[in-house]
Amino acid sequence: MSLKEELNKEMADLTKIKKPYESAAFILFAILLLQQLIYLFRNLLVLIIGNVTFLSANGWCTSNLMGFVARILGIDSTNWFYIILSILAYFVYYFLIYYFVWNYARKHNLAKWTWTLFIVFGPTVLLIPPYIFFVVYAYRVYLVRFAKRVAKEFKDYDPDKPLPEEIVKEEPAAQ
Repeated sequence: MSLKEELNKEMADLTKIKKPYESAAFILFAILLLQQLIYLFRNLLVLIIGNVTFLSANGWCTSNLMGFVARILGIDSTNWFYIILSILAYFVYYFLIYYFVWNYARKHNLAKWTWTLFIVFGPTVLLIPPYIFFVVYAYRVYLVRFAKRVAKEFKDYDPDKPLPEEIVKEEPAAQ
């Protein structure tokens, strides 16, 4: 399937009202990604025009750049080598996100835009460490099973009936 056919198919899927959360996740993902790109190219333009350092954020609003991109840039934000290396790391990051998250979710019929949004922007927007999102994404099946088991046990709980842990076993008397 060509790229144009793939884009047309994805656009048709998003415009259907079958999964409105997927359409909303796509719109939010596109806005946040556009924000990142605007700040990246704005700062690159400012560096070319003026005699200032390349920034990972503007004055009053962060650009939601990934930590490792800002770290690479933090080595020396006046050196072109580190600027180009950080921009390459940015694009490699999104290629890996496409390959490991979006493509995996698409092949397994999961909510691809929602998971991609949570994995990429969840840590910065929700102020939760990235490994929490990875754990939830990687072990979601086991977490759902655990939640179902907890709900079932809560539903079956009878406060008048003692739990097996509460029953005291009496030992036979030694003769």
